[in-house]
Amino acid sequence: MRRATVALAAVLTAGLVALLAVGLAKGSSTVYTLGVVPQGGVVKLGPGERACQGAIDPPDDTTVERVGFYPLGGQPVAVEVRRAAGGAPLASGELAGGYASGSPPPLRRVGVGALRVRSPVAVCFRNRGRRQVEVWGTAGIASPSTSATVNGEPVGVDMGVTLERRHDRSLIALLPAMAERASVFHPTWVSPALYAVLAALVLLGVPALLVVAVRGGALADE
Repeated sequence: MRRATVALAAVLTAGLVALLAVGLAKGSSTVYTLGVVPQGGVVKLGPGERACQGAIDPPDDTTVERVGFYPLGGQPVAVEVRRAAGGAPLASGELAGGYASGSPPPLRRVGVGALRVRSPVAVCFRNRGRRQVEVWGTAGIASPSTSATVNGEPVGVDMGVTLERRHDRSLIALLPAMAERASVFHPTWVSPALYAVLAALVLLGVPALLVVAVRGGALADE
């Protein structure tokens, strides 16, 4: 009985340690994504033309250092982050020309400094080259709360846009933010603290119940 209990406890402990190690080793730089799959060149920009995607509403006080998107054409593209309500750019950067093309194009990341977002924003792309630029995305049903415009006119599509940090953060460090975002879609009594309690019950309570069950089974056999 004692050996079976100790063996099960050892296996469960090893599993928890492995889970913790994976959580610390794996990470992500993504702050917010529209979840748009790049299925085609949904926006085509001639020289000097501008396309914007908004409103994008990441969690308050999120720090954004890079914007990711899917351009095709090899032309330089100016990138700006603006308040969705309008006004001067809050942050900006530029994708240099000469980048390789592909189908679908790879995600290109542009540094925009360090912007702390406190309200919904729009991300804009302006073609600074002499030839056409395509920005890949999908139909406008992908993200109902946001949409693209070209030169201020709605076009009924969504560009693939990501907001990122410059460096990855571990999954363990991201857990509080994940719980907060998950609690947005909830009854009024659900909160991030409740998710923490549920996680503790799953990670600690279930293994404890297994140990008790094995111990009880061993006693019954005796």
